[in-house]
Amino acid sequence: MIQYQTFIETAGSQADTADSDESRRAVEAVIGAVAVALDEPDRGRLTDALPGSLRGAADVSGPAAPVEDEADLVRDVSNRTGCPPQRARRYTHAVLATLSDAEPELAQAIARELPLGEDLFEPIIAGVTPRSSGVSSQLTPHLLERDDVARELGRLTGWEGDERRLRRTVVLPADRVRPLRDAVGRAEREMTHHARVEEQQGAVTFEVWTRSINRVTDLDVELARRINEAVEAVGSAG
Repeated sequence: MIQYQTFIETAGSQADTADSDESRRAVEAVIGAVAVALDEPDRGRLTDALPGSLRGAADVSGPAAPVEDEADLVRDVSNRTGCPPQRARRYTHAVLATLSDAEPELAQAIARELPLGEDLFEPIIAGVTPRSSGVSSQLTPHLLERDDVARELGRLTGWEGDERRLRRTVVLPADRVRPLRDAVGRAEREMTHHARVEEQQGAVTFEVWTRSINRVTDLDVELARRINEAVEAVGSAG
């Protein structure tokens, strides 16, 4: 069984907050949202794994309410807490990662029932934004140092750069440029964060950085990931 204070402190630490009341409310919200989506046997397993002070959050009845995707679960947590969606996802990640560390078999059961990404069950790396949740971002930018940027570039197909700028050039047919620009534009509007874009003879170059501090932050890594998703969606091999 997970100790109550350990659960709250660990989740709060991974969500990067020192507000224990907010952490408690968020933990309860995530547990409640997950419990609603589980069948009765796994709800029981979840309840048994929780400290007494948190068991009430998992005390739900009735058939499982299907979760359509990761964004659906995050929206539920956001509604329960009043947190912006990206912060709600951070708490969801923190709670599931804490469960996974303490109760790996239970985490596997949750992963089987809910359509969630594997990364939600992995420890949060300080200073690195979780992957796109499909909901709008309201992040405070966290500065990335050279080693952080190098690690992220290793995960970002087609990107290069340093702690000052990240860049990717995509070569694609002329009729695919507009769909790509439109898809990237939607991601930019969701994040309220924008790339510099240049077009030249069938090549589109994206350059991202956080203008307010003139450096690369976790916001830029997230936008780069979303640009990669847009590139895949339009079928480019660039």
